[in-house]
Amino acid sequence: MDLELPPEARALLDAMVAIGSDLDLRGVLTRIVEASCRLTDAEYGVLGIVDDEGSFIDLVPNEAVATQFAGIGRMPEGHGLLGLVPRERRAIRVDHVADHPVSTGQFPPTHPLVDSFLGAPVLVGDQAFGHLYLGNKRGGEGFTTTDQALVEALARAAGVMIDNARTFEQVEWRRRWVASTAEVGSDVSGTLRVQEALDELVVSLRELCGARLVAYVRRDGELLEIRQVAGEGDAAAVAERLSAEIRDVDGSGVPTRIHAGPGRATLVVPVQTRLAGSGVIIVEEAEESPSLRGIMLDLVAVTAVQVGLILDRDQALRDRAQLLVAKDRDRIARDLHDLVIQRLFATGMQLQGARDLDASALRSRVDGAVAELDVAIKELRAAIFELGTGSGRPLLDEVRSLLGEYAGILGFQPVLRVSGPVDRALVPEAGTHVLTTLREALSNVARHAGASSVSVELTASSAWFRVRVTDDGVGFDPDRVVKGHGTGNIRARAADLGGHVTVTSSPGAGTVLEWVIPAVG
Repeated sequence: MDLELPPEARALLDAMVAIGSDLDLRGVLTRIVEASCRLTDAEYGVLGIVDDEGSFIDLVPNEAVATQFAGIGRMPEGHGLLGLVPRERRAIRVDHVADHPVSTGQFPPTHPLVDSFLGAPVLVGDQAFGHLYLGNKRGGEGFTTTDQALVEALARAAGVMIDNARTFEQVEWRRRWVASTAEVGSDVSGTLRVQEALDELVVSLRELCGARLVAYVRRDGELLEIRQVAGEGDAAAVAERLSAEIRDVDGSGVPTRIHAGPGRATLVVPVQTRLAGSGVIIVEEAEESPSLRGIMLDLVAVTAVQVGLILDRDQALRDRAQLLVAKDRDRIARDLHDLVIQRLFATGMQLQGARDLDASALRSRVDGAVAELDVAIKELRAAIFELGTGSGRPLLDEVRSLLGEYAGILGFQPVLRVSGPVDRALVPEAGTHVLTTLREALSNVARHAGASSVSVELTASSAWFRVRVTDDGVGFDPDRVVKGHGTGNIRARAADLGGHVTVTSSPGAGTVLEWVIPAVG
């Protein structure tokens, strides 16, 4: 036989079925609000979502007041009855809001006027996901005990449905993360490919996290070196602002989460390597939806492991190349000993034994010695050619040492940003000009700028090599300052190499120097 349900129970079941038919979290939340308004005959309804600290991070209103809530432009602060529901962690029903002792009687300009009120917490497990607020029962009456019971039952069921929708969103986010990172790093056989792989990772991470900026920052003592950046804003300024957190995370190996406002967080995650040096990934102002609050930090940490593996493999290939060079030099040294030195020794012995020879025999002996010396000279030239230009330090290592030297002169550590294959873009002679130019630029900052921060950017492409030095000092008017020997030498050096220099400054706005030369490596 058919079971006849009371109208309220049937309406509640219908509402639960409607809510459960959607897997998208936003869709589930919207259906909860609309169903609550229908069940209680409320004019207004809104679900306020909170973070771990209990602050409101999002509002999901019913359609009737969506435009009005959008015009408010800020999250509630939890005063009055809005704060009473989370404090009491139970349903609150009020016939006349203005008469309640905790009511402030103040609403934002576009907020609808509310007389009768019904609020209930929405819990996922034991944790508050948000709070459901209903206002103004139609007909001018107050909400009834039946309305309260229906909303409490719906809120309990909503907690389970929200948990299911969050799980679905987490699985989908993980799927997107796997899809975006699966191919990255599969082929990092060359320096350019390594840079491309790391660039792809930070770009993917920014898109997945909805972050304002993502950067990989390498740490070398006190020097912070920005290697990859995706997003908006000044990465050097972000690195300087988070310098203490970067050093703590890099030293401890434990990632950290920094609250950055409602629904936003900045993540600092260590990149641990065995060969390539330490560093961190910064995810600036990531969009932390309630579903991703628990897993975003973990998946960024997995990405950091992937970055570390790519860097270690690249460093291993570099070390292997250096070992091959060292092995080749050992072979050349043996050849010099076994061929050239022995040949010279034998020639010397021949000449030493020629003292008592007559003129004809002596001439023949000297001619033979000259021939042997010619062969030795050819072998020496071949060895010198194989040795090439020597085993000087990479340009990037020299730049790091130079910035460490000027940290004491400036009174602070400059920030280094690197983009492209800097170590392989120039021949050693041009690298020497880069170091001299950078030294003169930093000296000018120390003497004239009165700066509190300096960033140095090295950018290498297939066509150009760029050095950019930016300070936040007093600046100057380029039209009124006579060019001194420092900038004059910098300009002459760029012109000799087929490049150019631009200096941008104004009083009180700091200075930017750009030194650009062709990439001739």
